[in-house]
Amino acid sequence: MVTRVLDETTPAECLPTPQTASEFLFPIATPYSIQLDFMQRLFETIEKREFAIFESPTGTGKSLSIICGALTWLKHDGERKARVAPIAADITLTTTADDQRPDWVVAYEKKQKMDASNAVGLDSDDAQQKYSRWVANTRRREAADRKKRMMASRRAAPTDMSKKRKTEEDGNDSDDEMMVVEAYYSGDEEDTQQKSGSKLDDDGEVQYSTAVRKLLERRAGNRPLYDSSDDDNSDNDNSGDSAVPPKEPSVTKIIYASRTHSQLQQFINEIKRTQFASKDKVKCVTLGSRMQLCVNDRARQGAQSVHAINERCLEMQTAGSKKSARCGYLPLQHTPMLDFKDATGSTIMDIEELAMEGRRRCTCPYYGARASINGAQVVALPYNTLLSRSARQAMGISLTGNVVIIDEAHNLVDTILAIHSIALDWRTVRALLEMVQMYFTKYWRRLKGSNVTYIRQTIALLKALNKFMQSTTTDSNTRVVSVNEFLTLAHADHINVYKIDRYLRESKLGRKLNMFSDRLGQNGSAVTTKRPTTAVRETVAGPAPATAVAAFEAFMECLGKPDRTGSRLVIRTIPSKGSGTEVELKYLQLDPSEAFGEICAEARAVVLAGGTMKPANDVVEQLLPRRDEPQPTLDSKLDPANARLFAWSHVVDRSHICSVVVGSGPTGTPLRFAHGDQGDATKLREAGLALAALCQVIPGGVVAFFPSYALLDRMYRNWTTAGIVDRIAKRKPVFVESSTSSGDVLELYSARIKAAESTGALLLSVVGGRLSEGINFSDDLGRAVVMVGVPFPSLASPELAERLAYYEGIGGAQSTTSGVIGSMGPRAKELYESLCMRAVNQSIGRAIRHRKDYAAIVFLDARYAEQRISRKLPNWIAGSSASNVSAFGPALAQVSLFFKQDFDIVT
Repeated sequence: MVTRVLDETTPAECLPTPQTASEFLFPIATPYSIQLDFMQRLFETIEKREFAIFESPTGTGKSLSIICGALTWLKHDGERKARVAPIAADITLTTTADDQRPDWVVAYEKKQKMDASNAVGLDSDDAQQKYSRWVANTRRREAADRKKRMMASRRAAPTDMSKKRKTEEDGNDSDDEMMVVEAYYSGDEEDTQQKSGSKLDDDGEVQYSTAVRKLLERRAGNRPLYDSSDDDNSDNDNSGDSAVPPKEPSVTKIIYASRTHSQLQQFINEIKRTQFASKDKVKCVTLGSRMQLCVNDRARQGAQSVHAINERCLEMQTAGSKKSARCGYLPLQHTPMLDFKDATGSTIMDIEELAMEGRRRCTCPYYGARASINGAQVVALPYNTLLSRSARQAMGISLTGNVVIIDEAHNLVDTILAIHSIALDWRTVRALLEMVQMYFTKYWRRLKGSNVTYIRQTIALLKALNKFMQSTTTDSNTRVVSVNEFLTLAHADHINVYKIDRYLRESKLGRKLNMFSDRLGQNGSAVTTKRPTTAVRETVAGPAPATAVAAFEAFMECLGKPDRTGSRLVIRTIPSKGSGTEVELKYLQLDPSEAFGEICAEARAVVLAGGTMKPANDVVEQLLPRRDEPQPTLDSKLDPANARLFAWSHVVDRSHICSVVVGSGPTGTPLRFAHGDQGDATKLREAGLALAALCQVIPGGVVAFFPSYALLDRMYRNWTTAGIVDRIAKRKPVFVESSTSSGDVLELYSARIKAAESTGALLLSVVGGRLSEGINFSDDLGRAVVMVGVPFPSLASPELAERLAYYEGIGGAQSTTSGVIGSMGPRAKELYESLCMRAVNQSIGRAIRHRKDYAAIVFLDARYAEQRISRKLPNWIAGSSASNVSAFGPALAQVSLFFKQDFDIVT
């Protein structure tokens, strides 16, 4: 686990918490009381360097509270640094006459005291001045160069056609050279201690010292102009005259992450409403992938995945590319990119506006946004970029000393586990094996350094995987093993997967394979192996190679860390895309604390925010697990005991919410839809009768959520046969969400609700489906949410079984992978229920979207009244009648009476 030493601040340097909305520059004169409290607690959390979870229901102005609370702290912190900087210049160390410490030790201690006092202003000013001088000199030099080229072009003679043809012929040879992977020289860190420049390792491979390897890497050609691996300028001592740019000083910033780009866009638009944008001119940049920001139509053409467009982009900026093939949005001079940075620094832009600005200036907005990170005070980015260390490094994002706020964090643990898990199927392995063999057959004589050795080892590993997966095709049993056990089963335990993983990352072989594959797809296969297959030709011809190479590289990154805590490998048979079955290997990462711990240790403060964060105890225990032994140097944010939870109630009045648990249907049949009850036709029909009766007394729209698409389909067919659907449709047309599409259904449902003289509509959806998160069913779109059944996840999933067993194990209890709830340990059972209720709370949160809204929440399953379930409902429902089970008659009367109230509606 990454640890760091906390900065020491004296009480006089601690920032006082603002007490009024005006001090937070809140744009509304009279905010909700919970908004002011939210901003104050957020300010204190950041100032005290804490980890906290903030739950504020949708409709309570959470985004605006985050913006004003965080940016107010950022503003006050900047003022504090300005005050402290002059004092830091006078810091001296008291020394005695007998002090024998060397001068460099004294200087180091002085620097430590300056850092501890937040006295970074002097160094930052010096770096900023150096960077500013470089910018000014660069603009002046490049303006003169442009003028010279314009003058030269006017005097240029007509082009000699023979020279032009010769250049084109040389260009063809150059393109072929681009396919060859650069010279690769590997070495272990301990080799740097050797006096000689190189030696042989245990495998007979030449090992070069770090200095020699750096020199060889600098001599290697064909490096992408804007590749992050080239941006190592931290040691450059530029006075402002060099063409090599110094690193721009990084300011303290708020790093805001959310799930989708639409949520990021909403956050950016909220910032524009505040004085921080209009008066303080806060610098803000939004990051996205090339899929969102690439404006080169040639690069986007035919690229159906982000991996494909990434490779196309890198190919179009390599030094060996033809001039006609180069990306015109990546200028060879610095000035256009500096102009783009100035534009993003003066005007706050969302993703779409960044892309439009890039097209207008003919400058790449993807690299322009990346170049703006250091100078930005707010960085908005999607989950995946923040939660992956490799993605952060590639984008040049540093968390050190910055504030991290993760919004919509209810599914944070699931997202971390998904990002660090990867699946690899047999078709991908077989196609990659053929591709690498074809590449090696053509270029092996041109490969330098250790490339031949490592590509041969990569082929050997792919052959072992291919053979293992072929021999396992007929085995229908799912197995879960450790990484080392799998390598033994695949007879690949003699292969150093760690070195292959490092080779793939450092050599960029995958990039060359994609370029090679694209060339074969354009010109036809010029090189074939002894046994070409149809599957290989399909893989090489389409956009699949980029995705396949990326999947293999990600899989190797996981295999390269066999001792990682909580790692498992699932071996199972899945239906093939053609016919029959094939084997899939899925690497599971069950411990999210490693990835999250890095974030929490580096950042100044970490805040998880959401509308429905409850239940939160298991989230803290998974992200910050307890340690067996106390660690004095451990950051206090990494201690679960120090985690803080703030939960606020809804801004709506209690009289605007009606919640009821229905334990039996209209005929008295118990309503309980456990797995064994989902085939009972009588209970299915009873749920339909209950829903039909509710639709008679509920105005506007009704949204019903089911545990799964399978149960929804089964119930809908039962209701159709019994005539229940027709009965409901007489008052409210019925719309059904499918597993493949939901957009059209939502549009039709909304149009029906908003139609003149509408009596409403009924929408049947699924918990965890497309309509259960991020959709606004406010006002008449959702006057009632009906939960049919309790959506416990399927215990047949090996991933879930392993996750429950691991969570039980980290608590010191006996782990189990049994599929029976009763045989689970207490921790596993708690997590299992929390996974279910977190999804329920998200579905419930689709209604009640603003202060004057009102809705009924109806639970058609008696289990919702059980304490283990009801205590995990949101605060604004907990404590109401949801904890008491009712027969259908009294429940229907309660709902009917609720909607007869005279609500004071202000929309």
